[in-house]
Amino acid sequence: MNKNKLLLAIGLTVTSPLALADVVLSEVLYDAPNNDTTEEYVELFNASCNAINLNDYKLQDNGVTYQLSGTIEPSSYFVVARNANGYQGLFNQSPNLSNLSLSLGNSGDYVKLLKNNNTIDTVAWEGGLSGWSISTRNKSIHRTSLSSGNGAWAVSSNAGSHLSGSLSHDCAPVVDDSKLENNQAKTGLSATRGNTLNFTIDVPANASKLDVSIAGNNGDADLIISLNNKELCKPYLHGSNEECNLTNPAAGSYSVDIDAYTSFNNVTLLAKVTAAAVTPPPPPPSGDYNYDVYYQSAIGKSGATLKSALNGLAKDHVRFSYSQAWDGLGYADEDPNNTNNVILLYTGRSEPKTNRAGMSNSQDAWNREHVWAKSHGFPSSGQHAYTDFHHLRPADVSVNSARGNKDFLNGGSEISEAPGNFTDSDSFQAADTVKGDVARMIFYMDVRYEGNDNSGTPDLSIASGTTSTGVAQLGDLCTLLQWHLDDPVSNWERRRNSRIFEWQKNRNPFIDNPQWATELYQSQCP
Repeated sequence: MNKNKLLLAIGLTVTSPLALADVVLSEVLYDAPNNDTTEEYVELFNASCNAINLNDYKLQDNGVTYQLSGTIEPSSYFVVARNANGYQGLFNQSPNLSNLSLSLGNSGDYVKLLKNNNTIDTVAWEGGLSGWSISTRNKSIHRTSLSSGNGAWAVSSNAGSHLSGSLSHDCAPVVDDSKLENNQAKTGLSATRGNTLNFTIDVPANASKLDVSIAGNNGDADLIISLNNKELCKPYLHGSNEECNLTNPAAGSYSVDIDAYTSFNNVTLLAKVTAAAVTPPPPPPSGDYNYDVYYQSAIGKSGATLKSALNGLAKDHVRFSYSQAWDGLGYADEDPNNTNNVILLYTGRSEPKTNRAGMSNSQDAWNREHVWAKSHGFPSSGQHAYTDFHHLRPADVSVNSARGNKDFLNGGSEISEAPGNFTDSDSFQAADTVKGDVARMIFYMDVRYEGNDNSGTPDLSIASGTTSTGVAQLGDLCTLLQWHLDDPVSNWERRRNSRIFEWQKNRNPFIDNPQWATELYQSQCP
């Protein structure tokens, strides 16, 4: 469990349903100092690390429901005022929303926060609900903690404060000091006689070497390397300088222990995993791909007949395992200016091939992004779409996490680590430079997987709007078509398409002929 989840869990163990809430009520002015009909307001707090679209949320009292809208940023406040001018008069600031229709102090006596019509948080005053006794005049009431009930609220010293309060939420990930990152030294280590320092390092499949060393000028430290409780290396030398070198290590989480035979200090520990050399297949013979020959069965067709022809060309491709996808992407997405690196989707950053998830715990490592999210139709690695290189791309770990399994739509908050990319609670907007790339990968998946072969993959389809996890759909069709038109095919995409063709023996037709996207999808996007 990461730090932000843990902190929230600790604070929310008191009652349900708040334990399920990312957005909570944080402040209410129900009895205003001058005029209740113009100065009352309700404030919300985003107790999560993601921007949240409020379209699924409502405020409710004993007679009225008010629909929320807009976006609330991570660990931030959001104000809904009865009257914009009245709020402006109190704080010399503008509210996020206005025209709040709830009664509040005028017989309202409570506010509920609803998500998808389910109550997720409540605040009441002056006995408006059982167990609520908080009461005041001409001042706001504010939340002091992320627990529930009357005890989590207090009377303010005035009418409140604009978009501020005592609530906070730490979105920084927990750093596991016992986890070793590839080729990054741990320095200044010390232990007293008889004690042991414990570390681990993850070794991916097909690694060629695992080298671990300790170095120090005092005491006697003993290095021990184990896998599944089986010792693999223990030099047991005098002093604090030892080394273990494992060739072709099995995949797994290795224990790296340093025993203090005598007390030691200022020891340095270094672990290095070396990936197996990538040996891409030889390039195809000159003339192996010819547009007129390869697409002979599709040229001149339209509509359903065209889609069927493109499906026939794309299906039954050569399939690789998910482990082999590391090497496949290392070749397909190789940086033309540095063959030791790959180019990451969304950020465009050139990253060493070896700095990948499983070999590094760095949030700047890269992993295998399923552009068509695997939870939308093919959650098992045995399904061919799971390992189809045409929609797998190297991506920064944390940016990939921000994208998650969301549909593609415009809007949201900009991702600080990936400027130009935006996200909210249910959608992701790719940067302008890769909008077309994303669209054409999704179009490929739509024509490749029709549920008519032995790939174990259902019929994938592009939907309008947002979709649900578990369905074999991804959206949004018209957004993706516009992205395709706005960001034409680049030489990078053509190179990548040809390199995947060398491996999988099939091609993305929307890179080879962009007009086919308009032919197939334009009629659905008037």
